[in-house]
Amino acid sequence: MASTPRACWRCRSSSGSGGRRCSGPPRPPLVTAAVDLHHWETGQGGTVLCVHETATSSEVWRPLAEALGERARTIAYDRRGWGRSEAPEPYLRTTVQEQAEDAARLLEGSGAAAAVLCGAGLGAVAALDLLLRRPELARGAVLLEPPLLAFVEDATELLSKDGGALREAVRAGGPAAGVELYLAGELAALGPGAERLPQELSAPARERPLSLFAELAAVPSWPLPLAAMARNPLPARIVVSGSTTGLLRRAADELAARLTHAALRELPGDRPAHLDDPRGLATLILELV
Repeated sequence: MASTPRACWRCRSSSGSGGRRCSGPPRPPLVTAAVDLHHWETGQGGTVLCVHETATSSEVWRPLAEALGERARTIAYDRRGWGRSEAPEPYLRTTVQEQAEDAARLLEGSGAAAAVLCGAGLGAVAALDLLLRRPELARGAVLLEPPLLAFVEDATELLSKDGGALREAVRAGGPAAGVELYLAGELAALGPGAERLPQELSAPARERPLSLFAELAAVPSWPLPLAAMARNPLPARIVVSGSTTGLLRRAADELAARLTHAALRELPGDRPAHLDDPRGLATLILELV
């Protein structure tokens, strides 16, 4: 009888499946800020740290990791409260700074000298915060649709409406109803473009709805570090796609104008670039590795 292939914790490939074998033994979760963060890595060379958006997990980065292949060491992790990572109990609130510190501790524990920081959504803002506060840990950043709506003049009213709609949904149907409202893309400012996430990748939001609510105020409450943006010494790419909502596109335009050494790039696709054009995204990343 053939033996059952053993799944590798490090890259989740199976040694008997004909896929690329993992180099190195499995490693335990990294403890950061009293929270165990599940992470995986593939490839070798310059490090790319991937930080996912709200309502998903590190699984959204699988296509990008495959596109990068052996040309880079790709590290992806489940942010606190998502996937297989822990969260404090009760998990009621997080901040951009806390998310950035999680990324910093993981990166410091990885043995990498510095990394290209690649983030989507809230993960992009956490990567930006890390780029500006801890530039010694970064070689540059690739930021997908960072929802910096403080740059968008009419977003304040939309945020207020979204908050009311979310409270009403939770009051009527509980946390699950609030999650479905978010994933349907009905929250123009709190969850712009969330309807583009495939159901299998947004499953973490349905499994851990309180993690979604803990994050919703993180970006709106982040004080924009305009002076630090103007002093930024490292290259950055702000990435949008053909399906990026108007609000997110305006925020991306403004960030690209204010962040020194940043350039705006548009990749094709009906979903965010890490899902629809991972090869194009890999090309942008490899320019910075």
